[in-house]
Amino acid sequence: MITTKLSAFSLALLLGASAATAAESQTFTGVFFDENGAYYGPDCDKTKNYSGAYYTGKYESPFKTILGKTDEEIQKKLDQLWDHYFKGDNSSKVFYDKGNEAYIKDTGNNDVRSEGMSYGMMISVQTNHKEEFDKLWNWAKNHMWHKSGSWDGYFAWKRGESGTGGDDNCAPDGEMYFMMSLLFAANRWNDSKYMDDAQYILKKMWDNGQHSLFNPQHYVITFQPQGNENNFSDPSYDLPAYVDLFSRWSTTNQDKWTKAAQATRDHLYKSSNTKSGLFSDYNNFDGTPHSVEYNQNATRYMYDAMRCAMNFGMDYYLFGVDSVRQEEMARRIIDFFENDGYKHGRFNWDGSNPSENYTLGETGANAVATYALMNNTKYAEAVKKNLQMAWDAKPMTGQYRYYDGLVHYLSMLHLCGSFKIWKPKPEITDKEVNASEYNGVKITKDTTFHTFESCKLYKVIATPGASKDTTSKDTTSKDSTDAIRSAMKYNSNVRVWSTNHAVVIENAPIGAKYAVTDLNGRVLASSKTTSAMQEIKLDCKGRLLVIVGSRTYKIVK
Repeated sequence: MITTKLSAFSLALLLGASAATAAESQTFTGVFFDENGAYYGPDCDKTKNYSGAYYTGKYESPFKTILGKTDEEIQKKLDQLWDHYFKGDNSSKVFYDKGNEAYIKDTGNNDVRSEGMSYGMMISVQTNHKEEFDKLWNWAKNHMWHKSGSWDGYFAWKRGESGTGGDDNCAPDGEMYFMMSLLFAANRWNDSKYMDDAQYILKKMWDNGQHSLFNPQHYVITFQPQGNENNFSDPSYDLPAYVDLFSRWSTTNQDKWTKAAQATRDHLYKSSNTKSGLFSDYNNFDGTPHSVEYNQNATRYMYDAMRCAMNFGMDYYLFGVDSVRQEEMARRIIDFFENDGYKHGRFNWDGSNPSENYTLGETGANAVATYALMNNTKYAEAVKKNLQMAWDAKPMTGQYRYYDGLVHYLSMLHLCGSFKIWKPKPEITDKEVNASEYNGVKITKDTTFHTFESCKLYKVIATPGASKDTTSKDTTSKDSTDAIRSAMKYNSNVRVWSTNHAVVIENAPIGAKYAVTDLNGRVLASSKTTSAMQEIKLDCKGRLLVIVGSRTYKIVK
């Protein structure tokens, strides 16, 4: 390992010497590993970083930060859901153990679906239940996964409980969750067999020879990759966070996955009705509803479409790449259900013709959508209401518990801060520090902790030392000193970028102080934000520091 040593004096020099070094990237300190050493901490891109958990490693539960629930209460809720759906009696469970195999039963149709199997695997890896994960994957491999023929790499979307019969064709939401859960399992449990299986599927989604999961002209996921079904989509299959990760971790077709990540975010936004915020079950690549003879409700907001709110809410807090449009989508759909009083569950795309009751799945999915509204004070009550409804909802029993129950369960993983991006094991560099505080951590005794600085992960080996005034001998301007200090603090909500003639600050609270400086500390502009999309006109070029509240960004204009 590489080891560097910083005394309290050299730490002071680090803070006072160069604003460019201090603001090279965000700095995060915290717990980034589970009890077995699996990593879910920060990461960074070469060009641009955002506010999502992928970049920060922060997975705070809004049940805790907004509803005031304790860690113990949240864990008890998660245990209750696991025990109900995986270990309960025949009126509650959907997980059926068959020795070396197990399946998730669609209790409404008395069969097994790729959707449910892949949901069960995702729940198992996120809750660290490897035995159940392996049993589900064994069943899926042995009875659903095609390893040859025209559907090579795909999964039969439906089988009987015996593992036979059903339908050999695929349902793409199953492929998406299978691939993502296998990648997470490979990283969390450090098992190359999962990775090999995931990479096989990822490759075949583009290189099957007869089928492509994503339309090769539009790069949008298809309703089904064959025949006419290749020419339209189901927006609830749009999982932009997953496709983003595929573009990073797939060993094949990365260029196609990268195009698909952008196209998926675009399609999900187009699919949100500008009036109601609702989505149709089936739709065209331009987002408008698509009708078919075999489903009279295809153009309505029905059982599939309710998942779209979970999908964009998930992408918002995991990545934050499309935060402006996703906040717009969240405002639309939450406003709509607020006006409806959360009474109905099915509508036309424009919100007309309401029918049926508001469901458990919608309760969970819409609560996840409110991640995109948690920085908007106008929606504080609506956010709290949706979180409370999701928290208070009881696990389902009876014949139709499978689908709504599992959508709610997945939503609760997101809302409990328990759905994490499990990443490949990172390289860690040792850093010795002698100080009373480092990156916000008080050092009162010999201790170790992890910190992420300048796109590198460090294990800090700290011993207490006397603090020195890090600014008493600094001759730079006050604005420059404040910029350097602020680089050590954390605020994950803001995005900053530049255009040819301006610097743009997005998502900062209205009234937040900002300053733009050059690398020598010369202040080029300073004021307070007046909107959520603050544009600062500047014609200068080069490397700049943008200080927003307690955080510093380095940009090139």
